[in-house]
Amino acid sequence: MHRRTVVVALVVVLAGCNAFGGPADDTADPDTPTLTPAEVPTAESLRTATPTPTECLAPRVAADDRTPPPTPESPVSLPTTDGTVAGTDLVASHGAALDNYSFALRMDGTRVRATPGAGAFAYEGVTLGFQSVHVFAVAGTVYRLRQVEDGVAVDRQPYDPDSPQSTWYRDALTGVNWLDDRIGSYNYTRVGTRTWNGTEVRVFEEARDIEILVGSGEALTVESTVLVDRRGVVRHVRQERTLQRDTIDGIVNTTEIETFTVDRVGGVTVRRPDAFCVPGPEVVTATTPDANATVGTAQSPNATAAPGTATTPGTEPTATDAEPTSSPTG
Repeated sequence: MHRRTVVVALVVVLAGCNAFGGPADDTADPDTPTLTPAEVPTAESLRTATPTPTECLAPRVAADDRTPPPTPESPVSLPTTDGTVAGTDLVASHGAALDNYSFALRMDGTRVRATPGAGAFAYEGVTLGFQSVHVFAVAGTVYRLRQVEDGVAVDRQPYDPDSPQSTWYRDALTGVNWLDDRIGSYNYTRVGTRTWNGTEVRVFEEARDIEILVGSGEALTVESTVLVDRRGVVRHVRQERTLQRDTIDGIVNTTEIETFTVDRVGGVTVRRPDAFCVPGPEVVTATTPDANATVGTAQSPNATAAPGTATTPGTEPTATDAEPTSSPTG
């Protein structure tokens, strides 16, 4: 009984040695099965691919410390004549109110995020060539990012949002230019009040038969609905136009629908667009026009825009990283 126990113990010892690397000595039974250790991966195969480092072409935006005015308890009054409000008055009220807040808005295919007074902003739209345009402003500089043959290029210009001449920028960013072109010519009747996206808005409508030239066609009818919040900000516009065009196939009637939406007023953070951080190997060129010509002051910015989109702010602006926030106001 004792002998059997010793034999079993010896087998266990030998088996253990084989499991970690072969026989303990040369006297091991050659018929004893051995275990081949699995191949251990090399350190190289365990490494993950290193991501390509990126270079950001503009700084971030500091938090905005201005306190926006509170939302009024009662809706701001709008000039009314014979029960109607002129579209120009709706546009003026919108621009004056929105300039006090951070905001995020959409004009057809254009996206804008801005701090109060457009001190910093991010703009993405399209040109007449249907190419994406990225404009970013922060810390007194406005940047425009554009693709070039072998990488990207950034054009920079000084930017003074507190200059009286910066009105052009504010009108483009707040949508004043877009609204004036679409609703400025009409008179609107208030048809009620409702809740839109959790916000109380006044509903104004205009619908009539007209005969005016619009682009290459003649407008036959216009149906326009405008939603205005208590501050006087135009929160949403839907305009549908029936146009008559003379084509090679004869007279054709088409319908165009354009929309404008201010998604948020107050509490909006402006961040540097991702497009402004590019892989290091890409060729990046940067140009700085005459430093004495501050954007929005001495010279009028050249603007290009696709039909139905907002005017592109700035002459040669590019991207910057922004992270300004304003206090939420609803």
